[in-house]
Amino acid sequence: LRHPAHGRARPLTRKILLEALFMTVLATLALVAMFGIQNGNFTVDAGQSAIIYGINTGDEPVQHETSLFKTNVAVPGGTATLSSDTSYTINAKVESARFYDDTIGDLVPYDLLLAWGDLALDDVDSRLDWEQDDRRGQVSGSLGGANGVDLSTSYIIGHVSNNHLIPSTDRIARAMKNIKAGDMVRMDGRLVDIRMSLNNNSVLTVNTSKTRTDQGEGACEVIYVEQLRVNGQSY
Repeated sequence: LRHPAHGRARPLTRKILLEALFMTVLATLALVAMFGIQNGNFTVDAGQSAIIYGINTGDEPVQHETSLFKTNVAVPGGTATLSSDTSYTINAKVESARFYDDTIGDLVPYDLLLAWGDLALDDVDSRLDWEQDDRRGQVSGSLGGANGVDLSTSYIIGHVSNNHLIPSTDRIARAMKNIKAGDMVRMDGRLVDIRMSLNNNSVLTVNTSKTRTDQGEGACEVIYVEQLRVNGQSY
């Protein structure tokens, strides 16, 4: 499944609606074929600690409704308005990290493909291939004959996501630049919708997902990161 990357801005008469480009773990049938799932499950060895550098990747992401938050951010050639009514915290393992220099790259420079729960365990994620391209993420591969905890197809879909990151400070932006696969991260912030108004009379919008169980177009979390921890360092 391919959707267009963020492209060149167009006149307002043809308003551009750019949904948050998505992370997909492929359709259920594809997962069944890819992982050799029998009766909707496959097994992994989960005999590892989920807490590293004080970051518990076994925790589920936490979000709460909040009062409306709105802020304007200057971008080259215009202004971006960020709107949110949802706080968000995620502890996860980085499976892939990408810097983007596209239409929204000045505002949203980094994407992280993250896994948590049993999917972040070394003997699970090391057997899989993790890829990012065009603001999308994919996971593929086979777990072979591993033994241990049963993971359903729905569990996999609900424990991996591609995240579009907006740093709230220069210090956080510099820290994001050095994040790499294998790092443990904790991010606290807000799930935000973006409306970018440019001086050439074009408007770009990117809307965040607010659920971990969705797939396809619009399934990426767009996170305004207010606090960041990478391994043992906080920003």
